[in-house]
Amino acid sequence: MDTIDGLPVHPLIVHLVVVIVPLAALAVIVAAVWPRARAWMGPMPAILALIGLIVTPIATTAGENLEHRLGLSSPAVEEHTSAGDVVIVGTGCLFGAAALLYLIGLPLVTERLKLSPSVVKAVDIVARILGAVAAIAAVYLVFQAGDTGARAVWGA
Repeated sequence: MDTIDGLPVHPLIVHLVVVIVPLAALAVIVAAVWPRARAWMGPMPAILALIGLIVTPIATTAGENLEHRLGLSSPAVEEHTSAGDVVIVGTGCLFGAAALLYLIGLPLVTERLKLSPSVVKAVDIVARILGAVAAIAAVYLVFQAGDTGARAVWGA
């Protein structure tokens, strides 16, 4: 499905990506730097990141369908398509880091894996760093895809 009542779906879904990925990134960064907030938020950052990971390929597929349906071919459209294809890497890393950040804080997980406190602390530090880096990268990739898309549409 690439249209709803004749309107292209791609611009609608893209706006969901543009909202959910930065929101997930913000939640992951807050969880990474503020332990009390991480405990309070629980799995929410990982869930938001998972939603971003799910809607990203839907948006890129809808965009490719729109591109083929309208017969669009220009350097600007190709640049946008390439930028959009990379967003999945950022959202995947964001979800992975968010899940690790959540799981390493669960006693059920750390006790079951029989990890020593020093290993848990080391993994926690790595998860915090990965979370912050993945959050920044994901937001940058979404911005890059959006910017090239706006340039392709509006010729700016």
